[in-house]
Amino acid sequence: MSFSLLQPTRSDVYPFIDPTQNLKNVAAGKTVLVTGAGTGIGRAIASSFAQAGAAKLIIAARRLGPLQETQSSIAAVAPNCEVHIASGTDVADQTSVENLFANLSSPPDIVVSNAGISGVCANIADTDPETWWKDFDVNLRGTYLVARTYIRQLRATGVKKPARIINVTSNASWRYYPGRASYAASKLGVNSLSEYIDRDEVEVGSGVRCVALHPGGVDTELAASLPEEVRRRILVDKPELAGGTAVYLSSARADFLMGRFVSSTWDMEALEKCEGRVVEGDLLKSRVLGVA
Repeated sequence: MSFSLLQPTRSDVYPFIDPTQNLKNVAAGKTVLVTGAGTGIGRAIASSFAQAGAAKLIIAARRLGPLQETQSSIAAVAPNCEVHIASGTDVADQTSVENLFANLSSPPDIVVSNAGISGVCANIADTDPETWWKDFDVNLRGTYLVARTYIRQLRATGVKKPARIINVTSNASWRYYPGRASYAASKLGVNSLSEYIDRDEVEVGSGVRCVALHPGGVDTELAASLPEEVRRRILVDKPELAGGTAVYLSSARADFLMGRFVSSTWDMEALEKCEGRVVEGDLLKSRVLGVA
């Protein structure tokens, strides 16, 4: 699909995806779990779901302090939303992820896998193998563990219900950024994993759908290793843009985007008008060009 079909591009929340306007009450009565919710994009996503009417939020991350700040910021904009903190969560550790879900009273309706790292910025020959692989441990293994544990918990209840998994990815998964091989490859894996999760669950009729979401270029802790000039030039998007887009993707009107890569910078209203072409062409998925 040509990007000209997805104009205009966006850098901040706009009425169509605003959780206090067009998407008000989209998450009403729902329970939402967000990993990596202590800062930046994760905090904005959690806050957006709260503003869209979520009844309960579980915010997970390793550090307690940032999660408490997220909890306070949510209380300021959505005081009726019940917020539970799950500190000490390491998504790369199977036991930690299983304990996260075991401590829930019931499975969430929506899970957002946002926890991630971008640890290496160097040419491949200049990297340390253990450090280089950490991006895969957190970004890909972590996303897999969260999805696997969530789906297994849903199965254990014996009740099929509509559910969403939103995996945060990056446009680095298909665009070249010098020195970012480990991050890019791990996020490309997230794209493919998201498609497999979606197709697997559609085939068994579980009600679970999955999508990979690029949050835009947001200046967060993950970008700290980037040169200042690069950060000023490409990290121009607001975290609330990702928040509103995540809420939109949790709605039934975004069903046609499940199993695909979606960028927050695309205008979702314009993208809806391309639904026929997206579905018929099986677009917005990772494929090898020139091969049938």
